Amino acid sequence: MATRAGIGRVHGIDSLRGLAAVAVFWCHVAQFWPGMDLPGKLPELFALGAHGVDVFIVVSGFCLALPFTARSAGVDVGAFYGRRAWRMLPPYYAALLVAVLLATLPATWPRVVAGPAGLGDVVAHVLGVQSWFPSTLGTINGSLWTVSLEIQLYLVFPLVVLAWHRWGVRLLLLASVLLALAWFACGLLVPSVDAVGNGYALPARLVQFVAGIACAVLVRSGRHLPARAAFPLLAVLVLVGAVVDTARAPVVLSVLAWGAVGAVAVLALVGRTGERLARTPAEPFGRRSFSFYLLHQPLILLAAGPVLALLPDQWVVQLVVGGGLCLVATTLVAFALYRWVELPAQEAGKRRFPHVVRTRPAAQDPQLAPR
Repeated sequence: MATRAGIGRVHGIDSLRGLAAVAVFWCHVAQFWPGMDLPGKLPELFALGAHGVDVFIVVSGFCLALPFTARSAGVDVGAFYGRRAWRMLPPYYAALLVAVLLATLPATWPRVVAGPAGLGDVVAHVLGVQSWFPSTLGTINGSLWTVSLEIQLYLVFPLVVLAWHRWGVRLLLLASVLLALAWFACGLLVPSVDAVGNGYALPARLVQFVAGIACAVLVRSGRHLPARAAFPLLAVLVLVGAVVDTARAPVVLSVLAWGAVGAVAVLALVGRTGERLARTPAEPFGRRSFSFYLLHQPLILLAAGPVLALLPDQWVVQLVVGGGLCLVATTLVAFALYRWVELPAQEAGKRRFPHVVRTRPAAQDPQLAPR
């Protein structure tokens, strides 16, 4: 197994992405399909699937940081932005076009949004700033707020790398925790400003991204959590996150708890666990999980009426059979988006920007080990 930057990727990372995407999918099926009267604590249990997004953010920080943990590695800013743009924007805009049509056409918008999307909503999503304005979050495709966040993280990544190399990953992680606390505190002090303190924008979520960077530093230095320690710790952290959610604690505590879950999940893959997971169907699915995530919410909402009309009024049948059929259909559409848009765009980005790492003279290298 290759775990070092420049040699290969940690096995199982794509599988983890795929599992997180499926968790979000089932959360939204349980949340958005009307009349599905789930008994007991099942609604709360399915709601935990939304935290697959937290795992995405940690994984993003981890994967982006790996090439820059090597000595003398700096960011070629232009190449990095170019590669990221080709990686994300073509599939995003293709999925956005579908979502805009569904959110504006008279025959479909009542099924997928609360009201027909307006020009301002479209402009916000095209520019990728929808996560800064709660009024635009769910007007086209509520799940696309994460793309807006990713764009913000990409924009600041070169500065984050500079801070990391200058001051070390521990200080960077501490600073990101303090930033999250300060951001949410501002939300309490200035409630009239919608964007301040929400959990959808960069200041609130940078800590999860930096947690992924910290994981990359640990992996690069040969450190990892043995499976016998990782999985009990992961179970405890998931329980802590569930308690935080159930207790309706401040959102910042949820961000920190589920960021820790994502970090431990990443570290748990370093070793045989990741190798085994990489040999399962979750791995190829995970490589296509971005396209799946982009499309899943409007397709779930669009399918709700027709699918539920064909099934008995029993939650087990609706969830297992209806949800399963919707999962298969969404996967097929997502694989088409991946094959015809996302994959060609990735390959074009790699051809146009083959090198995102800028090598510095060894004498100027910072010490990258945690301190």
